[in-house]
Amino acid sequence: MESTAIPIIDITDLALGPPGMPGRGGSLRLTVVRGDVIAIIADPPVDGRYLLRILATLEQPERGEYRFNGKIIDLMDYRRCLAVKRQIGYVAPDAGMISNRTLRENLLLTRFYSENDLTIDIDETVDSLCREAGLLQMLNRRPSVLSDSELLKAITIREMGKAPAVMLIDRPENFIKIDENDRIFSHLKNMVEFGTAVVFVSHNRKMTGLANRQLILTDGEIRTRSV
Repeated sequence: MESTAIPIIDITDLALGPPGMPGRGGSLRLTVVRGDVIAIIADPPVDGRYLLRILATLEQPERGEYRFNGKIIDLMDYRRCLAVKRQIGYVAPDAGMISNRTLRENLLLTRFYSENDLTIDIDETVDSLCREAGLLQMLNRRPSVLSDSELLKAITIREMGKAPAVMLIDRPENFIKIDENDRIFSHLKNMVEFGTAVVFVSHNRKMTGLANRQLILTDGEIRTRSV
């Protein structure tokens, strides 16, 4: 029996059209539901990141109505999108951290806001992930001291710490090992087991092998298929 649960993300009549290249991508209803693991396969590859940004409410498609948990979201209204952004984990090279805050503060910003308490510290899970990622000794330093891969690990940990409804990840193989022994990868799989949806772009077979659906962007069309 088909599930009647309201999708986390639901975009109807979706058509991609980055600036200067209108009309790319055919109409589609794209849904992301609890427990989904969706691999984006895109040609050209830039379309994959562009779609992740749309899902993250960071870009507008050429056409499409965006719903989050059943509510229509105006992607032009940044302030109204903030509540949605807090429920979405976004990890990509264009994601960043606040440069004049320590790594510890960056990891805690969402909790500072939601809990209205500046005295809290990182919890046991975030502490463990930072320790395994070799970041524990850098917590009181600013993000500028991190290498590119360390920064993406830190951003991943920050976004996981939000306990998001959906994680959006661009090329995780560039900064973590897609291996059971990698603490971040293992934690991501645990999140999936507890219902967190994941949408990602990856060329790593171990990563794409986790998907239960594929979203294929090629030759001006958008198609989905189960795997």
